[in-house]
Amino acid sequence: MLSSGIMNIHTLERYIFLHVPQMEDGNNFGVTVQMTISKFLKETRDEWSKLLEEFPKYYSTRADAVDKLGLSKTSSSETKTESKSKSTGGEKGDEEKTSNSVVNETKTSNGQKTDVHRLNHVVAIDVKFYGDLRAALMTLFNGYITILDNMEKNQEKLLSPKGGGGGAMGMY
Repeated sequence: MLSSGIMNIHTLERYIFLHVPQMEDGNNFGVTVQMTISKFLKETRDEWSKLLEEFPKYYSTRADAVDKLGLSKTSSSETKTESKSKSTGGEKGDEEKTSNSVVNETKTSNGQKTDVHRLNHVVAIDVKFYGDLRAALMTLFNGYITILDNMEKNQEKLLSPKGGGGGAMGMY
């Protein structure tokens, strides 16, 4: 969801950028609105990108904690060998031999007794990440609402920052 949100913000930033008019003196209030909303979009995108960077850290931290639990480990391997031989001529005539062998090997190393504190550490990591995910979801939700609100309220200035009509009165 975060990566989709970041891509959506990129789209909105492009949309605003494509509606920025040619630079002129005066009558730049609409451009200021565009730049303000663009700045907010960039800040939101940066915040969401930082949240997205936290996910790999969780998996790394959890993997390290699980390794320290000392759980039993099992590894298995299978070796298949097939050989064929064929001989022709000889006293008994043509002879063909085939031999197959399959070797399965499983190794289990019993770990040490699980330390309750280490197990609680893994649980605490999971609970913290769950809370972080909920907070990230709320950040995403609030960001979307704020972006949509700003875009909706300033739609006219975003589309045509210098105004739509050519008959606008000047200051005189």
